[in-house]
Amino acid sequence: MENKFLEKKLLRPFMVAVTGIIFGGCSTAPMDNLLTIEGKTNVMQQVMAQKDKIIWLSSQEIRRDKPVLLLLHGATDDPTEMLEIYKEWRWKYNVCLYSYNFHRSIKKVAADLAGEMKILQAENNPNENVTVITFSYSAIVFRMAVIIADDPALFSNVTLIQLVPTAGGSFVARGMGFPVVASLVFPFSKPSVAENPYGSLAKKLWDGEGNRKFYEAINPARMRTILLEGDPNSLADVKDEEVHRRYESGIGTNVIIIPKSLGVTHEYFPTNSIGLEYLRKLLEPNAK
Repeated sequence: MENKFLEKKLLRPFMVAVTGIIFGGCSTAPMDNLLTIEGKTNVMQQVMAQKDKIIWLSSQEIRRDKPVLLLLHGATDDPTEMLEIYKEWRWKYNVCLYSYNFHRSIKKVAADLAGEMKILQAENNPNENVTVITFSYSAIVFRMAVIIADDPALFSNVTLIQLVPTAGGSFVARGMGFPVVASLVFPFSKPSVAENPYGSLAKKLWDGEGNRKFYEAINPARMRTILLEGDPNSLADVKDEEVHRRYESGIGTNVIIIPKSLGVTHEYFPTNSIGLEYLRKLLEPNAK
């Protein structure tokens, strides 16, 4: 019923705004003032060049006395949106970034992440916790990586923090549930396909067997989600019961909601001082 209602109500504006769906995401403006990291002027060039790789930011070698912090940026070609987090925690964590090409299919990006996690875990002390921070679209990337990984134990020591995840898909991409819109967008925007809350991929990622696999690998007690009240990208208020169930499975049970009155926005969350203060409360207990 919900899908039919949306088709009547929303098909026309989605056809008009189809290019907005194609290029929609959670990208932020470049942070040109952060192009130098610890005096290494070429670090960000390396980050931008090495797509689909985990890149060490705080040190070339892992410091055995520090836990690992892995950052996953959103649907953007500019991963510097995560560098405010790096700047604050580089002395207390081994900070690394998974720099990926979000224009590729979600399965290919996730498969590369799973392969990179094997390397990361081999370098890391197996008894040491790895904290993963996802932002917006990368919650989907990480979830897919966990589900398709050959060895679920690869993620058994992971503490997951999700920043405004588009769990279950994105409200912005709900028009992908209409065949005409999907046929127009599919050739151009892999992220829109991944964000479709009504598609087969949503069911695979956030429901049934996929959901079971994810929570077998990721301890729900070690998963935290920070949301924004009234987030226009969120499916929180969608009435469709299946979509809402997938949304709830994606955000988990340990949820913090930032009031709308504080003025934090989805797009700029990783650089917002209030958003970072909420994140700080989650990271500090594991820092060294």
